[in-house]
Order: sequence, then C-alpha cells, then structure tokens
Amino acid sequence: MNNKHIFVSTLSAQFKITAKWRDNNAKRFAHDIRNAESARRLLELESEIDISDDAWTRFAPLVQDDAAFLSAISETNRLVGFKEKPADFAAWLENLHANLTRQ
Repeated sequence: MNNKHIFVSTLSAQFKITAKWRDNNAKRFAHDIRNAESARRLLELESEIDISDDAWTRFAPLVQDDAAFLSAISETNRLVGFKEKPADFAAWLENLHANLTRQ
C-alpha cells in the first residue's frame, strides 16, 4: 500500500465487498434490519471517500502491512450499523485509524 490512489481504491473495493456481505446477511436474517441498513450505509460511505494529502500522510505508515490493513478495514466495516454509526466518511476514517493503531 504505497500510494494514495491504491489506498483509495482498496477502501472503495472493501466497502463494496462488505456491503454485498451485509446484503446477503439481510436475506439470511430478514428479521434483523441492521444488515440492510448497514449495506446501504457502507455504500453511502464509499461514495464519500475523500483522502486529503494530510490524511494520507497520517495513514501511510500504518498501511504498509497489507494483511493488517485489510483486517482493520474489515473490522471497521463490520461495525457499521451495529456498534458504530459513523456520521460521515471522516468519522469512519477515524474508526479505521483507531483500529490500525490498536493492532
């Protein structure tokens, strides 16, 4: 993960992957509306992706280990609509940062 463009592309792809997983869970667990709401919110967050140069400078040292980075994104996305309700992409990005620094 050595440049901002790849970072943004990875975030976008992971939002879509997790949203699809949540959609599938919404079908399996129709009684739990959080899955459908989470899928919708993940796609909204994906459409808001905006990484400033300052944000990239802050994240670049944390995303050198691809496996740890992907794990942190997955964890951050799985919480959307359940334990976390980020107001916008910036709030989601702060949650990701917290997950990366905790690892």
